[in-house]
Amino acid sequence: MIIFVSIKKLVQTFWWLIAAVALYVFYQSIGLMMSFLLVIGLLGLRFAPALVLPILLVAIGVHFTGGFSFIADMIVWGFWGLVSLPFVFALVENRQTNTERKKQGK
Repeated sequence: MIIFVSIKKLVQTFWWLIAAVALYVFYQSIGLMMSFLLVIGLLGLRFAPALVLPILLVAIGVHFTGGFSFIADMIVWGFWGLVSLPFVFALVENRQTNTERKKQGK
């Protein structure tokens, strides 16, 4: 019995195997989230180059925090910043009027 093997299909299967091994190595070394962001970044670079900078900033945030939790942290910090903003303005105004009174008293 003779088995016919297409060299073209064999080489194509070999390249798919190398791609699968590379994906597994990326997954083991940088994690699932960074692998996902790498794919999104490459797709963004190909189809929407204007989105590369925001994707890069998100990737840096994921790298340093170990996950996407930095987005929730930024939302919480922003909320507390907006809540405390009137108190900060009142404190600055109070400090400014006290400084002006001391200058006028001298």
